[in-house]
Amino acid sequence: MAERIKRASPQNEICTGALVTGIDVDGDRVVGVRYREVPATNDDGQLCQLASGTEPAGNPYASVHSPEARIACDRLVNSAPLPALIKLLGDGVSNEAKAAADFLRFRALTIVGLRVKRPQALPAQSIYFTNKTFNRLSETRNYGGSDICAPDETVLLCDITCEVGDRVWNASADELGRICAKELADEGFMKESELAESVVLRSTFGYPVYMVGYERAIDTLMKELMRFDNLVTGGRQGLYKYVDMDIASEMGLAMADHFLSGKSKREAIGNVPYEDRVFA
Repeated sequence: MAERIKRASPQNEICTGALVTGIDVDGDRVVGVRYREVPATNDDGQLCQLASGTEPAGNPYASVHSPEARIACDRLVNSAPLPALIKLLGDGVSNEAKAAADFLRFRALTIVGLRVKRPQALPAQSIYFTNKTFNRLSETRNYGGSDICAPDETVLLCDITCEVGDRVWNASADELGRICAKELADEGFMKESELAESVVLRSTFGYPVYMVGYERAIDTLMKELMRFDNLVTGGRQGLYKYVDMDIASEMGLAMADHFLSGKSKREAIGNVPYEDRVFA
């Protein structure tokens, strides 16, 4: 995708290793995005830690003070968590919107990746559990596509919902790998001796939490975002909707189609209830 974007125009640019630190607003229009270069978050078996930079806890960039850069823009597409988007808009949004954003929260997520010395382990793409350390187990090979390991090995992914700073969040990749391997061995999917490597990927915003009263907060935020005609937000995090990957991909296509249509947001989604929206 990055190569296609670059080939489409010499003016196209992709910024990696960058954290958005603010969104500039002029009236009801977004006019710029500010960001800082930040270091990688890989450490001791952790491939990466995903964070918006607005979290009170679990923000790996809190001590980063690199120079702030700015990109002027006439349109902005957001996939960062909805509460983070409101914080990044700063004084460009109302106090009511800020309070609504503070009400919403996410469960953190730790994904444990296991490289296992067997060609296949599961009879399905994914299996869900209620009595294990992990909530969901999946095997990448069973999803098709390109192989990411040797033919005589496979990769299992164990999704663990957690909270920033708890035992799972602070555990090493090796420790979590051994715990998951034992529980998988108890189910007959592998042997503990077959574990070759463990890695983790962490995110502070894995799953939106539907708390009592969240609808009022969402209603406030949807009305606020309708003001900004050149800003759209979508995705599981960006729209605070628990959608699967196929729907999230459709959301991205819908946002692109919307900008190409030339319609205003009010024309496109003004009469569409939140439950049916694919962007806001």
